[in-house]
Amino acid sequence: TIITQIIDQLSPLRNDAERRDLISIGAACGFASAFGAPIGGLLFSMEEASTFFAHPLLFKTLVCTAIATFCLTVYRGNLSEYGVITLAPLEGTLNGEIFLNRFTEIPLYAAWGAVGGLSGAFFNHLWESMFHMRQGFFKRQKVSPIGRIIEKLTEVGLLSIITSILTFALPMLMRQYTCKNPDSTVAIKMLLVDEESDLSEHRFGCGKNQIDELGVILFGSRESAIKFILTDPTMFEPATLLSVGLLFFPLMTLTFGVNIPSGIFMPTMLVGASLGGVACIALNSALDLGLNSSTYALLGAAALLSGIQRSTVSLCVILLEGTGQTKILIPVIITVVVARYVGDFFNHGIYEMAIEAKGYPYLDHHIKKSYDVYKVKDVMSSPALTINSVETARNVELMLKQTGHHGFPVVDANTKNFLGLVRRDQLVALLECGIFTETSTTLMKDLTRKSFKAESMLALTIRDDRYHKFPSFISSSGGASESSIKLETIDDDTVRDDILDNEFDEYSWLMDNVQETNHNSLVITGDDALPTGSIRKSDETTVYSDHGKLIVKLDEAHYSKNVDIAAVMNQGAYCVAAGLPLSKAYTMFTTLGLRHLVVLGGKDGGEVVGVLTRMNFTPDYIESHADDINRLD
Repeated sequence: TIITQIIDQLSPLRNDAERRDLISIGAACGFASAFGAPIGGLLFSMEEASTFFAHPLLFKTLVCTAIATFCLTVYRGNLSEYGVITLAPLEGTLNGEIFLNRFTEIPLYAAWGAVGGLSGAFFNHLWESMFHMRQGFFKRQKVSPIGRIIEKLTEVGLLSIITSILTFALPMLMRQYTCKNPDSTVAIKMLLVDEESDLSEHRFGCGKNQIDELGVILFGSRESAIKFILTDPTMFEPATLLSVGLLFFPLMTLTFGVNIPSGIFMPTMLVGASLGGVACIALNSALDLGLNSSTYALLGAAALLSGIQRSTVSLCVILLEGTGQTKILIPVIITVVVARYVGDFFNHGIYEMAIEAKGYPYLDHHIKKSYDVYKVKDVMSSPALTINSVETARNVELMLKQTGHHGFPVVDANTKNFLGLVRRDQLVALLECGIFTETSTTLMKDLTRKSFKAESMLALTIRDDRYHKFPSFISSSGGASESSIKLETIDDDTVRDDILDNEFDEYSWLMDNVQETNHNSLVITGDDALPTGSIRKSDETTVYSDHGKLIVKLDEAHYSKNVDIAAVMNQGAYCVAAGLPLSKAYTMFTTLGLRHLVVLGGKDGGEVVGVLTRMNFTPDYIESHADDINRLD
C-alpha cells in the first residue's frame, strides 16, 4: 500500500482503478513472501483484500506473487525455504515423521473446527465490544487534533505497559513448571540457536544452568516459536503451551485495531497452535489415542484462524504451501470449513466487523434475503442533485463548494431527461483548465450524437493530473473551440478504430480512458476517486481540498461563462428503474464494481429521481429508513 501511494504520484498510474489493483497485488505479495505461498497470497487477496477482483487481475497478481517469492529466496540464498516464516520442515517433524491421518479421526477434525469457530466468534464479539468502549470513551471528550494524537499515543503506551507487565510476570509465576535444562529440551535449544542468544539471558528466576522455556517463547522470535510448536508440541511442557495461548488471546483483543503497525495472523497462529497442541497432548495422556500432536497443533491454528478471519480457500492453500505437506489437506479442509460455519452462526469475520465498526460502506457479495422485500426507490438518495448539460461556471463552482458528492447526473435543461454522469474531479478539471464555451455547442457534439454500425459508444473522462499539457485545442482567451472531430458511420471496424486512435491521440490529455462495447448500455469507464494532491493555484483559479473534497475558486470574470458538461460526461453510466427490487440493484452494483447508480422514473421513465451509492446498500442505512419503507406486495 505504501509503494502504491508512491507510484500514485507517477502520471501514467494516477488512476483510481489502477490504485485498487496495485493495493490488491501488494496484499497478495506480502502474504506470498511471508509464507512462501504465491498461490495462497493470490487467493487471500481475492477472498479478503479485494471487494472487486477483475479477471485480468488474476494473472497479474500470480506473476507478482511468484516474483516476490523468488526474489526473497534469492535474497536469503536458500531456494528450499520460500518464505520469511517456515511453518514446519518439509519432513513434517524434526524426526522425519510424516503427518498421520486416520479415518477415525475425522470427528476430531470437526471438533477442532467447532471449538475454533466458537473461540473465533467469542474473540470477535469481545473485540467489537472493546472497540465500541474505546470509541465511546474518546468521543465523549472534545479535544483538538493534537489532543487526539496525544490520546492515541497514551493508549498505545498503556497497552505496552500492560503487555510488558504480563509477559514479565507470567514466566516468574510459572517457573516451577517451565524451568528446564536447555540440553534436555531440543526445541528450546534450537530456538536459542536460531536466535543466536546467550543462555543466561533467558533464566527469568530459574536456577543456575536453567532457562525458562516460557520466557524464551514470549521474548524470542514469534516465527521460530510457531515453527517449533507446529513441528512437535511435545517438546514443550503442557503448562507452557497453555500459558502462551491464554496470555496472547486477551492481548490480541486489546491490541488489534490500536494505532500501531500490527497484525493478527501470526498471533492467531501462535495461540491456535499452542492450544491445539496442548489439547492433543491432554487427549493422548487421558485416553491414549496415539494422536499426532503436530497435526492437531496445525489444525488448532487453522481452526482459530478460520474462526476469527472466516477465510477458507486461501487459508487452506497458505497452510498447505507453508508446511509443504499435502497429506494434511483433507484434515485442514474439514477443520476450516466447520470453523467457518460455526463462526458465521454467531457473527461476521474480524475484518468485516472492523470495517462495520469504523463505518466504512463495505458491501459483501452475499445478498441478504431481506433485500428482496425492498425496492430501489425505498433506499435511494432523493431528490438527486443534477446538473444541466451546459451550466454556468458560477453554478458549477457553487455546486462543488456546497456539496460533497463525487458524482452528478447530467440532465437536459429542457426535458430534464437523463443524459449521463459526470464526476467531481471532471468538473474541477473543466474549471481549472478554463474550458468554457460561449454557446451551447458541445465539445464532442457529433461524437455524442452518432453511433456506429455495431452500436458502440464511447465514454470520455478527464485526467486529473495533465492540466498543463494543453494542445492548441484551448483557445488563447481561455475558452474551448469547437472540436473538428467528425465521425460518420463507418462499416469497416479497422478503419474506424484507426480514425479513433488518431483523433484521440491529439486530445489524449482530456481523456482518462476510452473503452468500447457492442452494447450501448454497457460502457464501463474508470470511476476515479477525488485527487488527493496539493493545492493548485493559477492566475485565474485556485483548487483546494476541504475535508476530502476538491473545491475550485474562480475569478469573477469567468462567472458568466458556460461550461460544457456533456463534452466529458459518461454517456454509458448505469441506471435502473425506481421500481426494481433492491436485491437486483445490489447484485448489479457489487458485480460491476460501481460507485454510483442513477435511478430513473417520472412520467416517461427518463427523469432522474434518485442516486444509489455504497452507503444506500449498507444494512445500517436500510434499518434507519425502515419506518419509511413501503413493502412489496
